Amino acid sequence: MHTIDLPYAPALREMPARCLDEWKLSLDDIVTPGDILLAGDTSEGEIRAGRLMGGGVLATVQLGRSEVRHETAHLRNLAGDDVIVLIVLDGRGVVTQQQHTLPFKAGDITFRRARVPSTARVEVPAKFVMLRLPITRFFGHAMSRFSPFVPSCACGESGIVLTVHRFIESVLPSLKQQSANTAAAAEQSLVSLLAAAYLESAGDTSAGHVAGAANPLRWSQLRAFIASNLHDPELDVEACARALSVSKRYIHKMFEANGTHYGRFVLEHRLTRSRDDMANPLYADFSIERIAYRNGFNDPAHFSRSFRMLFGTTPGAYRKLSGGLVSAAAQTASALQAERWQ
Repeated sequence: MHTIDLPYAPALREMPARCLDEWKLSLDDIVTPGDILLAGDTSEGEIRAGRLMGGGVLATVQLGRSEVRHETAHLRNLAGDDVIVLIVLDGRGVVTQQQHTLPFKAGDITFRRARVPSTARVEVPAKFVMLRLPITRFFGHAMSRFSPFVPSCACGESGIVLTVHRFIESVLPSLKQQSANTAAAAEQSLVSLLAAAYLESAGDTSAGHVAGAANPLRWSQLRAFIASNLHDPELDVEACARALSVSKRYIHKMFEANGTHYGRFVLEHRLTRSRDDMANPLYADFSIERIAYRNGFNDPAHFSRSFRMLFGTTPGAYRKLSGGLVSAAAQTASALQAERWQ
């Protein structure tokens, strides 16, 4: 796909929009690939766009009656996972995605995923400020990047949405005269306001956030991170929260939703891995203390006590038993292999 070189916002570059093919080129590049159907005179439309300093794209769009469709075939090779935000300055229309129908009017803000098929229809000529933001930047620390995303429309009467519009009217035009650091900070403020507007419109509540802790994908990600870091004695809830871009409270809620808690989960997995290592011929020359250390324990006495409480025997006794079993299994395997060659 052709990529148009864009300046950094708010120094926006005019995009080609003189005919259907040019509109498609512009929208494919700054929104997401799709097909556009224009009704009436296309000369009434214009589009200007620039890159955001923190990642993403900002554009001002003026569009007559039209429909833009982003089908599965268009999105097959799309890289990244972005949120498309339409801040409606004027006009009326409707956005549909995942069986959600989102009528919009002047003052509203719509949110949808770039990688999911959608349709945006302009019924009355409209003006927008459009942003395409990486989903991790959009949510920041407000929500896990693995959380379900619900397409939504934030009502123009919301105090947060009104604040977004005041920012667009008064702050955005002045950023050309500001330093790069000031412009970047202001840009991030806009992104944070948009995230707040989304969370409000999607009905985010503490209860809903906690219920999402049972999401199998997030639980799988958490378990995978812990499994790859069991060797680190400094592994803690804060490290897990940082890796998944969620709060420590959310990590605790995930364990609670799965019938355990962080300390017990990590201890049992460290003990189980230590037990498996002691039965593994590859670690036959490793001392019990070395095996304990390589699995995140820094106190041999604590390791021994915990091992006995979980498995009902001491590490030394288990290793003697497992050593005999491993030896017997190795002899059996050797005999079977010899039979195959007879």
